[in-house]
Amino acid sequence: MPARRLEEIWNGLDPDGPGAVIWCRPVEESRVVVLLGAFDPPTLAHVRLAVAGGRACDAPAAFCLTKVLLARPSDVLFNSVRRLRFLNELAEDERLGLAVANRGTYLDAHRAMRASSIDATFVIGSDKLAQLADPSFYADGARGVEATFSEVSFLVVPRPGSTVGRDDVRVLDAADVFDDVDEASISSTEVRRRLRAGESVEGLVPPGVARRLEL
Repeated sequence: MPARRLEEIWNGLDPDGPGAVIWCRPVEESRVVVLLGAFDPPTLAHVRLAVAGGRACDAPAAFCLTKVLLARPSDVLFNSVRRLRFLNELAEDERLGLAVANRGTYLDAHRAMRASSIDATFVIGSDKLAQLADPSFYADGARGVEATFSEVSFLVVPRPGSTVGRDDVRVLDAADVFDDVDEASISSTEVRRRLRAGESVEGLVPPGVARRLEL
């Protein structure tokens, strides 16, 4: 999709409106595995999670960038439109879908996708579970937490420093996701730190993203 059209779609999303998801690179099936996030910038771990999630569920995989960012670190490096461009090109390289959502929670994205007949499973790292169970992220508090875990399907990949600790989610072994054990600890935070310090991010981001970062 042309960069100008991506920007138009992004700017047209109303974060205060009803939950909405727009597909920039549609998938061809009603079932899809979705990796939701801020992607500042997209990393090799993001690709591994999406691809392995799709393989585990025998369904297409897709990235989804949200307009509302919850618990977002203050060290923003790339603006949202540039991140969307990164994702569009990366999704094309990896043959993945790409969507954008106007709201920030998994419950919002799930309900918006379900309204358009998309059955989504969200692949997440185990470090995200604490956020999902935090009532402060939902307008209706604890009810939002309950609805999230009762309505939304999650595929959880254990990550260093966090455990799953729930029996109502499906777990995908990290060995089935990452080619190397060190890839499991890759984070956008570390990539941002290295970029600001002028250090190499080789092996942390996909080659196509590295070229577009203009290192």
